[in-house]
Amino acid sequence: MKTRWLGYKRWRARRRVTDDQFRAFLAAPLPSATTVFSRAELVVLDIETTSLDPADAAMLSVGWVIVSDGMVDLSTAESLVVRPPDEVGDSATVHGLTDSMVRGGVEPLIALSKVIEVLQGRVLVVHHSSLDKGVLDRECRRYFGARLLVPIIDTLALEHRRQSRRDFLEENQSLRLSAMRERYGLPRYSGHNCLTDAIATAELLIAMVATHGDRSTTRLRDLY
Repeated sequence: MKTRWLGYKRWRARRRVTDDQFRAFLAAPLPSATTVFSRAELVVLDIETTSLDPADAAMLSVGWVIVSDGMVDLSTAESLVVRPPDEVGDSATVHGLTDSMVRGGVEPLIALSKVIEVLQGRVLVVHHSSLDKGVLDRECRRYFGARLLVPIIDTLALEHRRQSRRDFLEENQSLRLSAMRERYGLPRYSGHNCLTDAIATAELLIAMVATHGDRSTTRLRDLY
């Protein structure tokens, strides 16, 4: 979504929502699309859910870390376990979060409010936005009456566009987070932990910028 159009959508949403925190989030100035990567503040986020369908997937955990000055700021790393409305089900075999573990988690609204707080005035970064952003949009509509209208960088989509611009698509090149990290020379991490995956995505984005450009010349509009 173009930044100017996004700003208009945020203005429209701000006129109808009533939650003070969400109104403040929508009122916060957006970073300019011409901001260079080394000057931008990005929130790299990952969510573990009960399914891969954003229409009904419940949040089980959410983790994030801020990229500032082109570097991962580990002092900002944070994660929350979220109590879902129903049982975890078979998804526990993927992320390891059992019913007993999430029973002590925070309510979805508390987790969502923390995400809104850290995202205010910043750019969201995820790997495969259709799931994570889809879940956040759905929950924001539920609690606040509007989507999570925020600039977004999707590392999966960014790599797909890069490959598409080549003379030929690189066949059999997986766009999974672990496979992309390997291709960019990054170490292997254990997957399906929201905070680990957020940090892994942050490192991947920095490596992508360094490989295909420069953090002092690459602008946010090049990554959207």
